[in-house]
Amino acid sequence: MAYDISQDSKENYARNKLDSYAKDWKIFIDTCSILHFAAGKFWVNIIPLLQRYQNRVIIPQRSIEELQKIGNNKSKPELANKAKDCLKVLTWLIGKNFVERRGEKNDSFVDNLFQVVFTKFRMTHKLLLITQDGDLAKDILALNSTRSVNANSVAVKRINQYGFLSNFNFNIGNTNNDRTKQQGNNVKENEVFRICKTVTSLTDSRLKVTHIPTENEIVYTALRKGIKLKSKVAAGGEGIIYTTNTPYVAKIYKKENNTRRRYEKIKLMLSKNLKCEGVCYPVSALYNSQQEFVGYMMPQAKGKELQKSIFIKQLFLKNFPRWKKRDTVELCITILEKIKYLHDRNIVMGDINPANILVVSPKEVYFVDTDSYQVEDFPCPVGTNNYTAPEIQRKHFSDFLRTMGNENFAVATLLFMIMLPGKPPYSQQGGEDPINNIIRMDFSYPLGDSSNKKTPDGPWRYIWSHLTYDLKNAFYNTFRQGGEYSTESKRLTVNDWLSLFSYYLDLLDSGKFGEQDKMSEELFPTRYKKIQR
Repeated sequence: MAYDISQDSKENYARNKLDSYAKDWKIFIDTCSILHFAAGKFWVNIIPLLQRYQNRVIIPQRSIEELQKIGNNKSKPELANKAKDCLKVLTWLIGKNFVERRGEKNDSFVDNLFQVVFTKFRMTHKLLLITQDGDLAKDILALNSTRSVNANSVAVKRINQYGFLSNFNFNIGNTNNDRTKQQGNNVKENEVFRICKTVTSLTDSRLKVTHIPTENEIVYTALRKGIKLKSKVAAGGEGIIYTTNTPYVAKIYKKENNTRRRYEKIKLMLSKNLKCEGVCYPVSALYNSQQEFVGYMMPQAKGKELQKSIFIKQLFLKNFPRWKKRDTVELCITILEKIKYLHDRNIVMGDINPANILVVSPKEVYFVDTDSYQVEDFPCPVGTNNYTAPEIQRKHFSDFLRTMGNENFAVATLLFMIMLPGKPPYSQQGGEDPINNIIRMDFSYPLGDSSNKKTPDGPWRYIWSHLTYDLKNAFYNTFRQGGEYSTESKRLTVNDWLSLFSYYLDLLDSGKFGEQDKMSEELFPTRYKKIQR
């Protein structure tokens, strides 16, 4: 992917922002940020700045008590161990004067406490709250809209995967979100498609096509450059893909699929100069000798379909015999980076489907059938039940526009099925219709003592056991009815998943994850994860 700003520049910007907060602001931190997987990186980044400006991060006594309570929770040993580790770090930070503990025992709930403190002291101080809690962030930021005389603006940030501070984006899943305004995307304005609320009025009426070109015939670009169709690569319901006398392949539609809506959509997609390695996005419309639209050219894909490799154990081990758990984690990161490229430009994939993702290696992946993506008011007309969010199950895909919240469900499902190779999140003992399970959000994998006791038989429970707590928590709260991320507007975004998987990869590469149980590095563990007591 090409960016306008280098990674070094972005890191310098983030470090300078952190410097300004350490210099001039009173900084408070919430329990959830202390527990965040990148909190260690945050402390490494901010300690030299606190030292330079003789400042301290303030933590409520109530947060300490929350961490102690979590640390004593025997039903969730992984989270308990994490809380204990955080308390050890905080003890050291307090001893070194980098953190200051404020408040009394049995103060009100932390969220209420922040409201009281920020309301009172914003009159005299610049206040920053660090939290991962979006609802709390909204409540604190709402103070900025009150008309207090001589009051300072308050700021709320969250710890990102690099241990720096990022803004909250409260518009995820909202179809009127202007994603060009999000910080950190570095996307050129002329690459971003509009967000629409209603489906195009263009019909699927057939275009007049007198001849559909085939092997060894010539097709033409809009500039009348001749392209020779060579051998067939693949054939599907919509058309046939051919190699050409160029580095690209050509998709030639069948006559009945050559419609006005499809033609206008391809032209719209070509109106933006998009290029992401591995995403087989249209590069040119194609016409026959009568100048009638017949298809388009795109980069050539390589690799094995997810569906026919990673998702079937025997084929997985045959095609990728040397893979370990880190390879599937890195594969998820590679896929997420490509989806992020599309999402940053307001492209909704729609039909996230393992048959449309080809894998060469953990770092080399190809997305195909990109002409089905939802772009502006052109919907994605197809979908797959396992990847369809509860709120849009049993709907006709051509009749509505998916939201980013709908898409985020599909992304979570894809990640789950890579980490538990080929197993849909709503499979369970006792049958039941998978679509009904999705609609009811009847998720069977446990988190601590929370479980419906229907986890599928076989290796799946072992694989689940060996995932990181953060990942299990994210999946559970996405797929379980009432979970923190289970609704359309609150589902985790691609950026959130990238943070989780990047941290997972760090743990695996550092050897820290294998220290507790070496079997956690394997693709198919044969027992439950060992729990440290």
